[in-house]
Amino acid sequence: MRGPGCRQVIVAAATALVDRDRAVTLRAVSREAGLPTSSIYPHFPTPPAILLAVCHEAFHELEAAVLGAADAHSAGLAYLGFAVAHPRRYRVMFGAADLSEPALRLFTQVLTDSRPASDAMALWLGLHGLADQCASSRRSAPFAALAPRLVTSLI
Repeated sequence: MRGPGCRQVIVAAATALVDRDRAVTLRAVSREAGLPTSSIYPHFPTPPAILLAVCHEAFHELEAAVLGAADAHSAGLAYLGFAVAHPRRYRVMFGAADLSEPALRLFTQVLTDSRPASDAMALWLGLHGLADQCASSRRSAPFAALAPRLVTSLI
């Protein structure tokens, strides 16, 4: 299999492995995708390259949820909702890839009322800390309960 469809199948397979907390290796991805390992190399030469693609795809999903929100408060809750819904993906996004700059730019877009960039940074840092705690299965319920109040205080 070649072409963009193959790339999408590979990224979807790797995402499924991340979501199940499995190692993203070329063999594991090829098994998950039902493709020969040799068909992955033209698209991704290494597992870190696949993981980076997973991170970028996940960020696009997060970005769509945040930018699709009606206001800054809803955007903050959408960000946290993504972390709770996809905890392993969220952790990989900010571990395997450094997506802090795009995340900061995302919240600069959310706060469109001519506030300084430091306000967007404070909002994202607060959300990121809470999202990290919400993504932990041991702590998600108490932290998620505080989410609306914390988002309000950050905005």
